[in-house]
Amino acid sequence: MERGVGFLMLAALLLPLLSAHAQDAAPARSWCVSAWYPSAEHLGGYRSLMDHLDIVDEVNPFWYAANADGSLSPMNGAEDAGQLAAWREAGLLVLPAIAHASPFAISDPKTRAQHLAALLSLVQRMDYAGLDLDYEGFPLSTRDAFSEFVETLAARLHADGRLLSVTVHPKTSDQAGWEAAAAQDWPRLAAAADIFRIMTYDYTSRASREPGPIGPPAWAGEVLAYAAAVTDLGKVRLGLHFYGYHWQRRRASVITWESAQRAADSFHLAFERDPADMEARLEIDVRGLPKQTIVVADAVGLAFKLELLLAAYPDLGGVAIWGLGGEDPAIWDVLREVRLDKCDL
Repeated sequence: MERGVGFLMLAALLLPLLSAHAQDAAPARSWCVSAWYPSAEHLGGYRSLMDHLDIVDEVNPFWYAANADGSLSPMNGAEDAGQLAAWREAGLLVLPAIAHASPFAISDPKTRAQHLAALLSLVQRMDYAGLDLDYEGFPLSTRDAFSEFVETLAARLHADGRLLSVTVHPKTSDQAGWEAAAAQDWPRLAAAADIFRIMTYDYTSRASREPGPIGPPAWAGEVLAYAAAVTDLGKVRLGLHFYGYHWQRRRASVITWESAQRAADSFHLAFERDPADMEARLEIDVRGLPKQTIVVADAVGLAFKLELLLAAYPDLGGVAIWGLGGEDPAIWDVLREVRLDKCDL
């Protein structure tokens, strides 16, 4: 079943608005699109990335985990020679994401020095353009130590002609309501980093017992307002979710747009939308099955979000994609429409 004539008409109206905004709201400047990979279990994630090289400027492969002793461990698929060669041939910046970091690797001076050495050795051995630090869930006690570590790493990478990206939890003020976000000192981290990625998704997450929007524009705008108060928005990347959640019996699991569309077709249903966020929502209430709700990213929702946010924050430096594979194909056309200029890093 089609997604609905009304929604297609809305998308047709929004895309020209986005294009006009891109041309008229600000002079040409750098605007970058990055993608974490893999960022979904969908086997089509690599193909999706390679099919849209005209819009993607940077890839952040999840290839390394940071251990408690400061060393690095390769993750599944790390340093794939074929992928690396293809990305470099396509002109993508390759900044591998370092993940699963232990707070002890940062809080202890000895392991912090060992970790710094391991990262610098890696980037030189593989000749990466830089690194993306995706260090999540740290306690508040690591706030100063992590900031100092990032500042030192940035200085060393810059001296070697390389870039540093820092990925952070979303928040709307410095002392956020949860410890992991409060532990990240945005003014210090953003000042040191070349790229500042904010995970503006999971406003309603897999842990939520009730369905809701995943990346509502109003909330994302509040996050960007705080970012604008502490750093140059030109280095900020707005995190975009390309996935969705499927709620059943007050439990949620990740779902792709592709699967959500199949469900809509199977039950002859149409997506609904809250005018406040325009995210696609599917209510399945079929005899013999438990009630289910799906909320998922699609082109209409993304066009609505970016039209609002770019009008308010025309200096935003770009977006960072999470959830490659099985996404709405039309979502890429939205990104093509809003690009103000090529990425310049």
